[in-house]
Amino acid sequence: MAARPVSLAAYRLLLEYDGGRFHGWQKQGPGQTREGVRTVAGSLEHAIHQAGFHLVALGGSGRTDAGVHALGQVAHLHLDARGAPRPGELRRALDALLPQDIALRDVRSCPPVFHARHDAVDRTYLYQISRRRSALGKPWIWWVKHRLDLDRLARAWTAFEGNQDLAAFAELDSEEDGRSRLFKCEVAEAGSLILLRVRATHFFRRQVRRMVGAAVACGVGEEEPRRIVEDLRDPTEAANRLWAAHAAPASGLFLERVRYAGDPEPGPPQPTLLIP
Repeated sequence: MAARPVSLAAYRLLLEYDGGRFHGWQKQGPGQTREGVRTVAGSLEHAIHQAGFHLVALGGSGRTDAGVHALGQVAHLHLDARGAPRPGELRRALDALLPQDIALRDVRSCPPVFHARHDAVDRTYLYQISRRRSALGKPWIWWVKHRLDLDRLARAWTAFEGNQDLAAFAELDSEEDGRSRLFKCEVAEAGSLILLRVRATHFFRRQVRRMVGAAVACGVGEEEPRRIVEDLRDPTEAANRLWAAHAAPASGLFLERVRYAGDPEPGPPQPTLLIP
């Protein structure tokens, strides 16, 4: 006898998390699970099971790397419709069970066809650089000890805008060609912070951290902004090794926002952690 198809209750989740103690978003697959490895998706699934709900599917808009934070990660969640809660009930149940470094910002019903990753129009990442040592902000910033020339930093950062081949600035799978459209690369100041923001159709592994590291290398005078332009035009294995060595730490990186059809354009960069 064929199994009866499961009737679904579908939800769209908006989450924030401190990635410092997570091994990224993605739950470890079969044969990959290691004892003590925490992932955001794994922790969310655990809370769903603890609440007594029948999980059918869970997917995020993107797989943040180990140590990377999120202000606006989006996920789709499918539960068996039999006994499924209303959005407010689901949020209250999960709020009581999730670890303190994950928080639900919003839970709403959505069509079952909504897919957090495939339906995304663009994604925005924000990186926080501090020009001073901070006793309180260390988990969410990169303190650059050398003097930063903001003009050189900005020229290097904005060089990434456009339709680019990012093979020199990312860790690519064999089937990935490295091309992505970077809509906007912005630089802003907030007290002792320098905020680097980038919005693109999609991102590759380690891409933003290598971009930030490249811009900082230019800002402190170790590299020239024209080198970034050259390596975008003609990426090589040597360039990939160079920028991999300059990669910024995960601590300052946030998935700020995921945008879908009908969502407004993002506003100017806002500090995530304002250091007095």
